[in-house]
Amino acid sequence: MGASVRAGALPSEADIVVVGAGIIGASIAHQLTLRGRSVVVLEQASRTGAGATGLSGGMVRAYDPDPVVAELAQLSLDTYQDPAQWQSRRSPLHSVCALTIQDPAMEQLLRESAAQLGPSAQVITDSPYLGVHLDGGIALAEQRGGYVPAVTVTDDWLRQACSRGASLHYRVRVLGIEKDDGRCRVHTGAGEILARSVVVAAGAWAAQPLAGAHRQHPVRSRSIQVSVVLRDPAESAHGTFIDLRTGAYGKPVGDNRSVIGLPHLVWDEEPGRGYAEPDTRHAELTAKTVTPYLPWVAEAERAAILRTVDGYCDTGELCEPTEVAGVWSVRGWNGGGVKVAPEAGRRIAETVIAGI
Repeated sequence: MGASVRAGALPSEADIVVVGAGIIGASIAHQLTLRGRSVVVLEQASRTGAGATGLSGGMVRAYDPDPVVAELAQLSLDTYQDPAQWQSRRSPLHSVCALTIQDPAMEQLLRESAAQLGPSAQVITDSPYLGVHLDGGIALAEQRGGYVPAVTVTDDWLRQACSRGASLHYRVRVLGIEKDDGRCRVHTGAGEILARSVVVAAGAWAAQPLAGAHRQHPVRSRSIQVSVVLRDPAESAHGTFIDLRTGAYGKPVGDNRSVIGLPHLVWDEEPGRGYAEPDTRHAELTAKTVTPYLPWVAEAERAAILRTVDGYCDTGELCEPTEVAGVWSVRGWNGGGVKVAPEAGRRIAETVIAGI
């Protein structure tokens, strides 16, 4: 996985520097260049998807218990569905149906949400549905929901940004940011850049704030881990699902694999580089927890366990000013960045431009 876009020497100046080439940073860079700004994107890893973006299940749906996130998610789903928005001219969305499972006591709320989402959404009470058992719950089924390949989406936005003049630089670590005669001086291991504004979209890396980019709502890093399990050919592909009662989730991958996950509550992980050592006990718990939804998982062969970290925060706006004027810090998305990335990137870009 990883972008093949590369750039030459680090520019000495830019309108805006985006720190972080994950899916949120890529969306912001794409939107900024659409608005005619010169942009430099800095990524300390050697490839796209080295952090949380590369391990994301990429599940997208319009429903969310938080109405603010739900608005972003619905508009983002529209973007994912539109082929004209992508350099490839192909929608990255795999519409396999997205099931959000809740306690039966939430039925009225789910029915109200389904009515707002339109005819493609409905409340499901009978089980199984599209290969997913509901384990005593009920589900809001969004037929146009499903998943996107997060790294492919990120690459597409970076390519679009670079085609409009942005430069993308891997293996560049930002050391600090300071004000310099009305502009922001970005200190990196590869040189310095003067910019009118800086956007820090570093995910878990923001748990170790850059000098000059401390945010109002601190980000903590938390482990995320998924298992890839082999699906018997006799088992048909299933819809994506997440059970809000437990956090268990799953999605199909190709013809014979599925990704399954469960919150891994290990906090303040060192972001590090690359993937962390898997937690096999948690992988076993994940399989046990997911089996009521996908019974075949109990006997399934585990193909891989993947673990990295993501940035989490308790609250916050889409982006917030820091102690250095012109420097913005993007909020952590608590594992939900992919489903809001198109619209969040657009709004953050507009906020940053308005602040210049």
